[in-house]
Amino acid sequence: MQSAYKSSCFSSLGGLAVKPAWRQDASRREKKGTEVAEREISKSSGPVSPGEGAPHAANILGALALLIQDRVQARWQAELDLSPMAAAAMVQIEQEPGCSIELVAGRIGLSHSATVRVIDKLVERDLVAKDRARKDARAQSLKLTKAGKRLAQQLHAARNRVTDDLLTRLPPQQIEALGGAIGAILNCAVTNPDEAEITCRVCDETRCRPEICPIKVA
Repeated sequence: MQSAYKSSCFSSLGGLAVKPAWRQDASRREKKGTEVAEREISKSSGPVSPGEGAPHAANILGALALLIQDRVQARWQAELDLSPMAAAAMVQIEQEPGCSIELVAGRIGLSHSATVRVIDKLVERDLVAKDRARKDARAQSLKLTKAGKRLAQQLHAARNRVTDDLLTRLPPQQIEALGGAIGAILNCAVTNPDEAEITCRVCDETRCRPEICPIKVA
């Protein structure tokens, strides 16, 4: 998962702020989504002053983040017997077969020793296999077993069911507006590769390619 990362929300060329082509398209979608959202707010609740709107929006954004996290983690635990960090480790190994424990540790935000414990439990369940041919344990390569590959697909499906269910409650226009707003937040909030990898640690790559990811620039 090799990517270049932005140092700001825009790149500079000839003294002018210029966006890559794919990000220009995203900006058009975000602008359209913002206009839709503003019309919906106007119709449903009347004018909202900036002083009242921003704190309330920030608060309910936090509530939504916790709702999604709790529901996804509950599904992983109940259906697959996976902790959040075990799920994240499996996704990293799925995306980069042959990766090292060190790489997984950096991607999921755990210490090396804590990651070793997570990996060892996955190995005990025959979900992950280690390349034991190498003498340096820190450099052992990791790959998913057949059972691990099946479980990885199941963990993506469990996460997607949670978020898909939430979006089915909204009309298409609001879904478009929401996608534009979330993309804009991620685009400006995540500014370094380490944070980007941790933020995307359980992403379903079949749903978000580098050319449309608001964080990574191909």
